[in-house]
Amino acid sequence: MSKQPVAYLRKSRVTNDRHLSWEVQEGKIRELADTHGENGNLLLLSDWNRSGGKGANGRPGYHQLLEMIEADRVSALYAYSLSRLSRSISDFAELAEKCLERKIPIRLAADQNVDFGSASGRFVINVLVAIAQMERELASERSKDTVAVRRARGDRIGHPNYGERDGEDLAAVLRAYSDAGSVIGAGRLLNERGVQTRQGRPWSTTSVRAILQRHHALPYRKRPGAKNAAPFTLFHLVTCHCGRTMSASRFVTTGGTKDKRYVQVVYRCLAGRTTRDHGRLNVSESKLLPWVKAEAARFRVPFEEIEIREQDEGRRLELEARRQRVIDNYEDALIDKAERDKKLLKIGDELATLEAADRVLDVPQAIDWSWEPKAINGVLRALWDHVELDADMHPVRAEWRVPEWRRA
Repeated sequence: MSKQPVAYLRKSRVTNDRHLSWEVQEGKIRELADTHGENGNLLLLSDWNRSGGKGANGRPGYHQLLEMIEADRVSALYAYSLSRLSRSISDFAELAEKCLERKIPIRLAADQNVDFGSASGRFVINVLVAIAQMERELASERSKDTVAVRRARGDRIGHPNYGERDGEDLAAVLRAYSDAGSVIGAGRLLNERGVQTRQGRPWSTTSVRAILQRHHALPYRKRPGAKNAAPFTLFHLVTCHCGRTMSASRFVTTGGTKDKRYVQVVYRCLAGRTTRDHGRLNVSESKLLPWVKAEAARFRVPFEEIEIREQDEGRRLELEARRQRVIDNYEDALIDKAERDKKLLKIGDELATLEAADRVLDVPQAIDWSWEPKAINGVLRALWDHVELDADMHPVRAEWRVPEWRRA
């Protein structure tokens, strides 16, 4: 697989500071790449609004960079400065070691005189990275001290409560609860009276209850010994006809001549309880599973598509390069904003298809329905984005992540 130069851009917080803005970093890096004749096929990776102290797990762009280096697909690494690459000594040491092993030069726009190939140069680099880490830790300490002072002064920390922003009517929420006498009834009254939520969505029992409890209009109760929700086969997959994701619950029933105990799973639309004329609110999992099994059985990945998986990676790099050329053409006034957005949208759709393909290729070709619900759910969520229900709570369509792999 061919190699290419890669540039990494990062900024901890997105502000109006132009000193380290995207334009400044990219411009300086491209100028440096031009001197080495590598600007034309430069791949840009970035982590915007991400701290340099986070490791690969906290920086997706940095994680992709490491993967490309380990796969020997990087010919040169560009960055604006050492601090943009990392503010952690251990993380930078790992990155530098990987590059040295594969003879990948590290070229920095703001630190061009640093020599990575000599012992003295590496010593200077380690000192600079140590200083960058110290600056990050000092900034963290200053932030914690500021929060402590604000707490001691009585300042609010975090988002304001509902009713403290303009246009939010706390009195209307309390009045609706008083009039209805229940949380569900309050939600219905608020929706009927046109009272706005903070996000502009319909009122739900969860949002009403949280506001009432925060203002001591309703006691806060937590069931002793409450456990995390049990995994369900269709967890986060079932979508109500109103567009909301349905929640699941499990309970035990008895039946038959010998009063045998049965475990039943039911999916409910909680938003429907506060929406007039919503229709049915719940459906049992047993009613959905026959359709789900039949739809899942349509999953087929042609063998030849698995063989070209490596080619897809090359296609991904090509799309990234195309996206950068579109941005360059727009900045050079060769295309207008509408044409830019149209081209970027098409490229984004193709990239999303490739990413979905990678996920589904790792999925078993057949589901053993005797598996634990959590295991089955993991496979189904890799196949589908969601399953739509109609007003009668019958499944009507599954949104496949890769439509071409649904066998007709």
